[in-house]
Amino acid sequence: MRIRAVSAIVAVLIFVATYWFFKTTGLLAVGILLTFASIYEYGRLTFRPDLAPRSLRWSFVILCASLFLTTVFVEKPVASIAQASIYFLTIVLFNVTNRRDLALSVQLQGAGLMGFLYVGLFPALALRILKFPEGDVWFFGLLAIVFAGDTMAYVTGRFFGRHKLFEAVSPKKTIEGAIGGMLGSAIAGVVIAQFLPAEVSSWMMVASAAITGAFAQIGDLNESLLKRVADVKDSGSIMPGHGGMLDRLDGVLFAAPVYFSLVSFLVSRSGI
Repeated sequence: MRIRAVSAIVAVLIFVATYWFFKTTGLLAVGILLTFASIYEYGRLTFRPDLAPRSLRWSFVILCASLFLTTVFVEKPVASIAQASIYFLTIVLFNVTNRRDLALSVQLQGAGLMGFLYVGLFPALALRILKFPEGDVWFFGLLAIVFAGDTMAYVTGRFFGRHKLFEAVSPKKTIEGAIGGMLGSAIAGVVIAQFLPAEVSSWMMVASAAITGAFAQIGDLNESLLKRVADVKDSGSIMPGHGGMLDRLDGVLFAAPVYFSLVSFLVSRSGI
């Protein structure tokens, strides 16, 4: 527990220091590095040596990283997403089917396409939030919503949890914890609203936070499913006591597209 706490404090201090000295550029750089780590972890979880050649894993990593960077920096990346998908489908077709396992080929194709969304497109949308007016506030808001919800879900589930939420995937999670997590995210929304322009409706910010928090919890469950299929406890070991990047960012990844859409609506509605 002590290692976990120290690791978390060090990570927060590094993040805050990066923003203090480099502002939005620092946040962008850190986000890119963390996403690269997440892409690698997903590739290692999904394209294991017993299922696919190492070259296929690295093909996924390179294509997914390229797709991620394109989505972050190019205004309309749809063509790039389609191209990366076609390239990967083709690589799998010619590298795996020679094993005479057609079902495995389709399985790996599907895993790759899901990965393009999960660790390519989703984190890119999180970083694109920085381009909005008051982008830094919106971005920190996403992190606050996810982590407040995660903390509140843990506390509520520990003390009041009675009914299992999805035992086959995550035995410790409860319905009571999930409700507490949404409440924690909503409270974070109340705090975030205080730092936004007056034109942004506070109650709509709170509602957006609760919705975002719900999808963050689904992201946590999704990553648990990936680990159960891969038969591993953690996605990696980059953070002592915490596991890998996917273990820390699973909620952020699933929440990002929902939050991005909600922020887009709030910004356009308020005219800021």
